[in-house]
Amino acid sequence: MNDYKNNCPICNATQDLKYFTWGPNTIFSCRNCGLDYCNNMDIKDIDGNSSPVHQQGIEMMSASFHTTQKLADRLCNARLKVYETILGHPCRSVLEVGCGPGVFYRPFSIRSVDWTGIDINSYWEQFGQQNNVPISTQPLVEVEGKFDVVIAYQVLEHVKYPTSFMALLTDRLRSGGILHLELPNHQSLTAKMRKISPFISKDYGFIQPPMHLRAYQRKTLQHLVNILNMETKLITVYANNHPVWGQVRNWNMFQHLVYFISGTFGMGSLLVGLAQKVNT
Repeated sequence: MNDYKNNCPICNATQDLKYFTWGPNTIFSCRNCGLDYCNNMDIKDIDGNSSPVHQQGIEMMSASFHTTQKLADRLCNARLKVYETILGHPCRSVLEVGCGPGVFYRPFSIRSVDWTGIDINSYWEQFGQQNNVPISTQPLVEVEGKFDVVIAYQVLEHVKYPTSFMALLTDRLRSGGILHLELPNHQSLTAKMRKISPFISKDYGFIQPPMHLRAYQRKTLQHLVNILNMETKLITVYANNHPVWGQVRNWNMFQHLVYFISGTFGMGSLLVGLAQKVNT
């Protein structure tokens, strides 16, 4: 049974919560910070308070690893320019949390940026050994050192306790360092279509049990950044194929068209946030 008296996982609100049934699931919605979520986390990653990535997604990422290197290189080059403008100096080190196949390892390395990649799924550590990518299953809390940039792409929607996880991310940053988050936009065109009826979609926007149990919008991400007392540099939405902030995927022509339309109307499926740790 769900506990309907639970506080919001982000803002701890109780009075601003409402809940409703969507198919077999109970969806909670916080009117204070805008988070939608499911309480139940019936399937967890081993040794973690997070829901797993769908096996289909794992297979897609591993199969496309070699063909997406050129795209990763272009994205890395464009993102480094933004990072270094914010940092005010060359980017020397990056920590990527939930790195999957580590597609950004080589793009950062050839630009003399020390890349550290960790992922809770041991599949990726074995994948890295086979493809000469140094991926570790080391828990985030045990990662030593401070980094210029900490990245978490498509991770936060899986995390049961977002505020404590975000605190761990920012603790790995140097003073003035940048936190770069990418996650599904719960107010996107795709998400809105999935909210029409449970008879049309078993998912409620980007609530997709048992994998995605937290769904974010710009308001929610801003709330998290405020809690951490970080300086917001960017919180906005983009299409999945955006030339700077897009995903490393091989898109077909139809997908490019859909992303062009959704991006044109400001309803892209990617929610991107950049926040800077206040200098101390």
